[in-house]
Amino acid sequence: MKLLTNQSFNNARNWIMDNGRELEKALFRYHFENGTKEDVMGALQFYQNEDGGFGKKMEPDFQLDISSPMSTSNAFQIFKELEVGADHPMVREAMNYLLTAYDDENGRWHAVPPEVNDVPHAPWWHYDHENERVMVEAAWGNPNAELAGYLLRYHPLTPEDMRENLKERALTHFKELDAIDMHETFCYLRLADELKEEERKMIIEKVQEHVPELVNVKREQWKSYGMQPVQLAEDPQSPFYDQLKENVEENLDYIIDQQQVDGSWHPNWEWGQYEHDWPKAKEQWKGILTLQNLKLLKVYDRLESQTVKS
Repeated sequence: MKLLTNQSFNNARNWIMDNGRELEKALFRYHFENGTKEDVMGALQFYQNEDGGFGKKMEPDFQLDISSPMSTSNAFQIFKELEVGADHPMVREAMNYLLTAYDDENGRWHAVPPEVNDVPHAPWWHYDHENERVMVEAAWGNPNAELAGYLLRYHPLTPEDMRENLKERALTHFKELDAIDMHETFCYLRLADELKEEERKMIIEKVQEHVPELVNVKREQWKSYGMQPVQLAEDPQSPFYDQLKENVEENLDYIIDQQQVDGSWHPNWEWGQYEHDWPKAKEQWKGILTLQNLKLLKVYDRLESQTVKS
């Protein structure tokens, strides 16, 4: 079993502090240096627009300044991570945006608006005007199931009929699926966190049944984009850990091996377009991924030491 050495940890820390966005810096301090929730929320607020939604290039793969439900879902992931309550002004404003942005006629949120085509973006975020969606929305649960979960989590801010109808639609859709998309799976697992035990159990058990086709378990597959074992079993308490234990441990070794000399981790995908803009987005992703991997190695006790040297 490999450990990330103190020097490698500090190299990663220094890369984030020298090159990362203020949001990743604040999150690093929160998780490793006794930083405060208030500092993280302050950094996150930079990305919140006047309409309450989040944009301002928060999601590096589409460089939108205007708000989108997808970027707003990323903000709610941080609210959840920090256990921010429904009484926080940023949460209230973000929820108001989601309630306003919901397309009641079609029963869904549009992950991103058509204006995404006017800014640098990855090809999977290109808006198809004929179908009124981007490629990632081929699976209804992405991001609708996840956003339905936030309506449940912050129920004091949401209409009961809307959140209950969305929950039932999401569960019915999931039960009818023969195959599960990678990102739709992540969205449903986030929804599962907000459900009653019986409903949560149904989602977990179905994902467990589909693990063989969902998860890339071979080391040679991890250099390409796809679900890796640690993405499903995010910590040793995960309901998927026992099923993937050996793969997870090998995956953690692989992640340690993939750290670059400068201390960062790189994305294993590229846009293949906007050649002048992708390098900037890639730098942003390096900060996000470096933080993610440090957090992952921490929860799996793969850090030689969690003492940070400045």
